[in-house]
Formats: sequence, structure tokens, C-alpha cells
Amino acid sequence: MVKTLISIAIGLLLLFGAAIGEHIFVNDRFDTLTQSVETLQTKIREETATRNDAEAVRALWNSEKKKLHVVVPHNDISYIDYWLGETVGCIETKDYKDALSKAEVLVTICRQIPKTYSISFENVF
Repeated sequence: MVKTLISIAIGLLLLFGAAIGEHIFVNDRFDTLTQSVETLQTKIREETATRNDAEAVRALWNSEKKKLHVVVPHNDISYIDYWLGETVGCIETKDYKDALSKAEVLVTICRQIPKTYSISFENVF
């Protein structure tokens, strides 16, 4: 009986530790991405953004999404791919007004996705 209770307690501690580790991992990845998109957004506002700037953000995202596929569903990842592609396309055509609106959507998505996987009352119950 005592061994069973200890095993259950250890199992719960491992699950709790994994959940906290996942939370930290996802937040760190999306914090980095959000900062780079916000930097791109600033350049778009100033109308100095180039395709190379947008491609740098895309390269960062491509490296991050390889790691995030383990914990973030494919739909969320493809959603970011879509909005990032739209932003890059608008920057390439120098349509900064549309690029800014798409970058703002991208920033919002980057802030919302980690909240979806956070340990909160809404997500647990």
C-alpha cells in the first residue's frame, strides 16, 4: 500500500514537472518569435522593411517550429505559416499598410498560442 502511494505521488510529480517544462519551453520559443515579429512590425511602420527582414523572421520560425511540433498542434503551426507568408508577400510588393495589419495579426497569434497551452483554470477544467 505504501509503495503504491509513493508510486502515485512520484507519477504525479513527474506529470506536474513535465507540464511546467512544456509551459516554459513553449513560452520561451514564442517570446523569441514575438520579439522578432515586433521588430519587423516596427520596420514595416517605418516602411524600411525588406524581404530579407521578413525572411529572417521566417528562418527563425522555421527553426523554432521544428522543435514545437512536439507540443503544438499542426493547425496552430500552419496558421502562423500562413500569416507569415502573407506578411512576407505584402512586404515584397511594398504594400506596407497590409503588411502592418498582417504583422499585427501575427503578433496576436504569437501571444495567444502559448496561453492556450498554459496551466490555467480555463485550460484544466
